Amino acid sequence: MKFARIILANLFRKKVRLFLTVGSFTVALFLFAFLNVVKVAFRFWADTAVADRLLVVNRASYFYSIPLSYKDKILRIPGVKFITYSNWFVGVYQNGKDPFGGAAIDPQGQRQVYPEFIIPDDQWQAFLKDRQGAIAGAKAAEHFHWKIGDRIPFTETSNGTGVWELNLLAFITGSIRKMTKTNSGSGGII
Repeated sequence: MKFARIILANLFRKKVRLFLTVGSFTVALFLFAFLNVVKVAFRFWADTAVADRLLVVNRASYFYSIPLSYKDKILRIPGVKFITYSNWFVGVYQNGKDPFGGAAIDPQGQRQVYPEFIIPDDQWQAFLKDRQGAIAGAKAAEHFHWKIGDRIPFTETSNGTGVWELNLLAFITGSIRKMTKTNSGSGGII
């Protein structure tokens, strides 16, 4: 470190050069991070795409529902075999420490449109019978130490509707990444 004083003296000798060097490094770092996020976002949608499945969303925003009357219109389109819908929400579990996403689903069409979700038939039937039923992904259940039969309280934060309690009745195994979003039904997927 005997050259530290010389390095510091020359570093600040030309302040414009120092500013431009640090600025160019900052811009390069920002562009690298931003473009990496864009790459990951595009790759996620490419990885979740399925050749025989189409996602229809409201043109105003991904988070707004389309009218349920469109369901019949979409089913009349040649080649459409099944249709389902869900409403996505953001909730907070355990006093605001653990945010998670969930969906209120249409239980009638869900299994036909998403065959990659593996839910045992007895758990699916229990879910269909309980309007407060919930299905959790295996990783979420492991993270929160949930088991079938647990009562799960959470605060829904998307539109501030308050605290909800759901009965955990099933676990999803299979490819969660293949799930694409689709309005409201009985129960939900956490």
